[in-house]
Amino acid sequence: YHLQTILNHKNPHRTQSWLKDLKEKGYIISMYQRSVRSENTKPSVLYPTPLARHILKKDSKVELKALSLIYKEKKRTKKFINHCLLLADIYLYFLSQKKKKEKLQFFTKTTLTGYEYFPKPMPDAYIEIKDEKKTRRYFLDLFDEYTPPFVYRKRIKQYLDYSVSGDWGANTNKTLFPIILFVCPNESARKHVYWYGKNVIEKSFEEIHLHVTTIDTIKFSKGNTDVWQKVE
Repeated sequence: YHLQTILNHKNPHRTQSWLKDLKEKGYIISMYQRSVRSENTKPSVLYPTPLARHILKKDSKVELKALSLIYKEKKRTKKFINHCLLLADIYLYFLSQKKKKEKLQFFTKTTLTGYEYFPKPMPDAYIEIKDEKKTRRYFLDLFDEYTPPFVYRKRIKQYLDYSVSGDWGANTNKTLFPIILFVCPNESARKHVYWYGKNVIEKSFEEIHLHVTTIDTIKFSKGNTDVWQKVE
């Protein structure tokens, strides 16, 4: 589904035939197991092989550091895989919201490794949306259902400390700090982030903007629906 949407294929058979060809040539591996009944209703999860790395490293647009991670793909945990798939859902959401004259850039942790001035730990994604007049910038954090409340609180304080440090403005020459986006696993977590963030930001002298939503709100959004709630 992700690949079909990104490639803008109206018919899934075209995407499936391409993937079948890549699998037969040994460039990708499918984690789909037809023998497992519970897997029959789920989309196939795919990852590239070292043979694909040999081809992709010739492309100047591909990060070599990212390609080195291909050797680790078959050892990835289910938690990690699900996290990446949810990030793909979020990317597709931003893609669906993009206007014709806008340009979307969506950078994950893998492509941000060389930027030492970014907040630590790295956000799950850094997003830029540009049009003819302005650029909107975002730091995005995606949390899973096992995230304890103190992690959300700590992360908000980390962004506040990072804002105070001035590292962003000093290294980018940008006066506006990126909007912080938290994608929570459920409504309970979203409410916790909202009220805690509201309390902390009100007491801070730093002007940061935090927006929250849930995974399901993004996955099941339709049309030009604004899924974000601003903490204010």
